[in-house]
Formats: sequence, structure tokens, C-alpha cells
Amino acid sequence: MNTLRLFNYFTISSIVLCIAWYAAFPISNDGIGIAALIVIFIMGMPHGALDILMLKSLSRQDMGKSRFSYAVKLGILVCVYTALVVMAFFAWMLLPTVCLLVFLTIGVAHFRHDWQQTRSTPAWCLSAVVVTAPSLVYSRRLEDVFEWLFLPAYHASIIALGMQVIAVLCFAIVLAYWLKDSIETPAVKNMIIVVISACVLPPLVFFTLYFCIVHSVYHTVLVQKTMQVNFKSLAVATLVPMLGTVAIFSAGYWYFIETEALSVYYPLIFIGLFAVTCPHVLLTHFSNHNN
Repeated sequence: MNTLRLFNYFTISSIVLCIAWYAAFPISNDGIGIAALIVIFIMGMPHGALDILMLKSLSRQDMGKSRFSYAVKLGILVCVYTALVVMAFFAWMLLPTVCLLVFLTIGVAHFRHDWQQTRSTPAWCLSAVVVTAPSLVYSRRLEDVFEWLFLPAYHASIIALGMQVIAVLCFAIVLAYWLKDSIETPAVKNMIIVVISACVLPPLVFFTLYFCIVHSVYHTVLVQKTMQVNFKSLAVATLVPMLGTVAIFSAGYWYFIETEALSVYYPLIFIGLFAVTCPHVLLTHFSNHNN
């Protein structure tokens, strides 16, 4: 699937949200958090719930050589997957700074496929721009968000500054490749649109927009074509995993309520996404390698 159309949808959505954002009354951080959480659950989480199809595919491999049945292998993989989710969640609570850096790195590595570049360096740089561009204008707000995610204030400010440096550096590298005709003009145009969107929309709004419209849709179509199933089958396959995700996030919500966190919805979104992204990325890597 060519992601050019997805970036067109991203552009239109960015324009609409920019107009709505600056024309509307001020919205509280919790209001943004609730809205983002709902949109991510509806449009973003289903692509992660498709991991059950990859787990089933891995369970069917080497059936003749394995002494375990398909059901047993699938059960073991699901248990390992769930254990990794729980471990990642509590790892963040113990080492928030380290886990944030890991999460940002995973985001860059995972989003680079959205750009469909034949060269490795431009793909990594384009993806890094997506992750770091909000720091160019909203560095102070990002510092607040990082503190809500339990980082010390000093670490939050250093990471926000590092993101600014990386954003500028990667932007320049992409332009250098473009000037050498080593990268397509549409990709550079989309990068500029991403940067503008990241500079005019609040970080969580921008992240939700990119995650749901570009990354999630692309990944869903990719899995659908790889597994050769129709979208109705995909919807049925994601039902149980989605219910499991709701249960996990509900437990996280009450956990953050009990800990009296400065913000409930931001930790729920980002720490929750970190927890489910770690096994998701590992599974995607192994599935692509085996295919």
C-alpha cells in the first residue's frame, strides 16, 4: 500500500483540527487526554490487536517438528505476550527516564516503515522528525508531559532539548538527500507537512493524528494483505484482544488514580502504549523475519 494517500488524509485532518483548535474555547489537559484516548482506542488500537493473527501464524509454524499442539503453542505465546506487557508497564514505573528513551527509539524504528524509503538513513531521519518535531515549538509542554510520566524535571528538560537537536539535524539530512536526488519530493513535502502540523497542534493531538491516520491504517492494510484475509475477518479477530486491551487500560486507570498522579490520562496513554508496543514491535519483527 502506498502511504501517499494516507499523508493526504493526514494533511486534511491537520488543517481541520488546526481551525477547530484555534477557533474553539480552551480545552483542559484532561479534556485533550480523554479525547485522544477515545480516538486511539477506536482508530489506533485495532492495528495492535491484529497481533493475534501473527501469534496464530507463528503457532502454526513447524507443526510437524513440534511436540506441542497448535492450541498449546498459541496459549504459551499469548501468555508470554501478556507477561511482556505487564513487565514493560512496571519497568516504566521503576525506570521512567530509561523507558521513555526506549519508547522514543522504538517509535522511530517502528514509524520508519510508514515512509516506504528504499534507503535506510532517510527512512530513519523522516521517522525521527515525526517523533521529535513537537519539541520545536512545544518543548515546555513536552517537559510538563514528561514530568506527568514520572520523569524528574531535569531529565525532562534534557530530553526535550535533545529532541530539538535531533529534529533539526534529521530535517537537514533529509533535505541534503533530496538535493542529491536520493529521496522523492513527495516524501519531503510530507515531512514538511508533518513538521508544520507538529508546530501548530498540541503534542498529544499531533501524535494521535499521525498514529491513527498514517501508522495504524498502513499497518492494518499491511497485515491484511500479508495474512490474506478480508477486513470483516480482521474485525472479528481483533474483538477479544480489544477487550483484553480495555481491561489492561482500565487496570492502569485505577492504578494511576490510586497513586495520585499529576495527570491520569497522559500516563495512561503513553505508559499504556509503551507497555503494549514492546511486545508488538518484537512480534512484528519476528513475524516479518519468518515471512
